[in-house]
Amino acid sequence: MSVLTSKRTTPRLNEIIKGVRSYYIIGDIALVSPKEEVNKEELAEALMKINPRIKSVFIRKKVKGELRVNELVFAGGEYKTTTVYKETGLRFKVDISKVYVNVSLSSERDKLEKEVECKKVLADLFTSYGAIAIHLARKCNYVIAGDLNIDGLYLLKESLNLNKLKGNIDIVQYDAHYLPFRDKSVDIGVADNPTMIESFKSEVCRVCKEAIFYILCKSKDEATQKLGEADWVRVNDYSKDLFIFKGRVRCDNEKS
Repeated sequence: MSVLTSKRTTPRLNEIIKGVRSYYIIGDIALVSPKEEVNKEELAEALMKINPRIKSVFIRKKVKGELRVNELVFAGGEYKTTTVYKETGLRFKVDISKVYVNVSLSSERDKLEKEVECKKVLADLFTSYGAIAIHLARKCNYVIAGDLNIDGLYLLKESLNLNKLKGNIDIVQYDAHYLPFRDKSVDIGVADNPTMIESFKSEVCRVCKEAIFYILCKSKDEATQKLGEADWVRVNDYSKDLFIFKGRVRCDNEKS
């Protein structure tokens, strides 16, 4: 008996545009990180043909600065950087020119929402546009959400209205090197700033009894060395040798 196999009729993206294997869709905006120089117009045209709901295409460069914002190059379509995207039943207003958006971590945020208990004081300490804070606020009655990025906090406020969670979150602007909270006043703090978290660890552990840290490093042992003992879990691959790990550290046992 012969086995029939169907041939793929839709070409892969890298067969259309050399050096482009994948892309992220955030609302109706596509973000692409090519491995080599590409023709921007051809790239945008190809993506909008493959996926008609894409209205704007940007090439994403490195994350820069303390606010962790991507450098962007407009490729084609409608020039706009704001959109609304959906994630596990929630809606988020974002501006990709002002906040870093990682839709690949949506399932991780959903897991975090299920894992975290609704303690008396729960804080998302590097909230940006509020991806984690809104997940937690959907479950818990009260969350503190803070960041240095004022644009992100305004976007968070708009997303609270979109999700009808306005009364569940207190929004605070601060420099996380100097958190405006008393010692051990936060029961659980979520510290999602993987590339720079070491420089904030002492201050996070000053105000938190426990902290859920995200860190970019090579191994669980390195995460333990830098942030303390925890059951470190790899949640995302960043590059060939670097990964994002998550771990829950008891800060009341930590020297800050």
